[in-house]
Order: sequence, then C-alpha cells, then structure tokens
Amino acid sequence: MNQESKASSSESALPSSEQTITGVSGTNYKIALPSNWQEVPDFTSLNPDNDFMLSDALETKYLAAVVESKQDFADLETYLGLVQENLATSFDTTATFLPIPDTKAYFVDFPATVEGLNIHYIYYVLETKNNYVQLYGWTLESLYDSSKEELTAIMNSFKEE
Repeated sequence: MNQESKASSSESALPSSEQTITGVSGTNYKIALPSNWQEVPDFTSLNPDNDFMLSDALETKYLAAVVESKQDFADLETYLGLVQENLATSFDTTATFLPIPDTKAYFVDFPATVEGLNIHYIYYVLETKNNYVQLYGWTLESLYDSSKEELTAIMNSFKEE
C-alpha cells in the first residue's frame, strides 16, 4: 500500500523509506525514516554511549540507540531493570516499562526536564539477535502530541541486520 494513501490524523506523518544506518559499533540497522530525517553529525559528543542518532530537518524530533552485547547481561529482564534504575536516577522518573505484546521489547514514555528544556521521551528496551538495545525518541513537550505517532512508527520499524 502506498504510504501517501494512508489516512493520518497527524500532519507530521510523512512518507518513509527503509534506510540502512551503520552504528558506531559497526552494526547495521534497518529503519523506516521520513525523507526529512537524517543522521546527526558528531552525535557522540552529545552522548558517547549512543550507537547512532537521527533527527528531523528542523531538529525538533530525535531518535537514538544505545546498543550493548547480550553476553554482558543475564537476560532481558535484568538489562531492563538496570535501564529503569538509570532512568529513575537520571530523570527522576518512576515511569514503569510495559511489555509490547508478541515481542521481546518493553516501552515507556515520560516527560523530563533536560538543561532547562521540557522534553518528552518514548523509550524502548528490546532484544535483538546479539544485543540489548535502548531505542529512544524525544521532542519538546509542546510538540509531543503532534510528534508521537511519527516517532513511534519510526521506532517500530527498527531492525538489527
């Protein structure tokens, strides 16, 4: 089905195409991105833990991933617990991850204040063949309602090659 023919309540829903992103780790990912999205240059200076970071052309919506080897953790639930503890400390949030049915993934969304900006995050923790991944998108709180559908669609398209 042609992406453009799909009805959408969100003006931000743009036609997308599957792109291959190569992370800092050398791992390739497939992700469906709207045409106005691109890789963020020099993103490791913002967060050296990210394997990749993307944004829309206006730099109002972002997506990034932290990728860690499954060999280093007992299981997905252990990894999820560590991520949740880290988020609670970093963002002072008690948001609880919920399982995504029929997947090896969990999600949470929550507001946070970062360097004086009110941000809203959508956060996935998922298991791939070789890794555990923290895949997270964010935008300004005022743009969250109009951006949530686009961010979620992009995140749901994520695959490790």
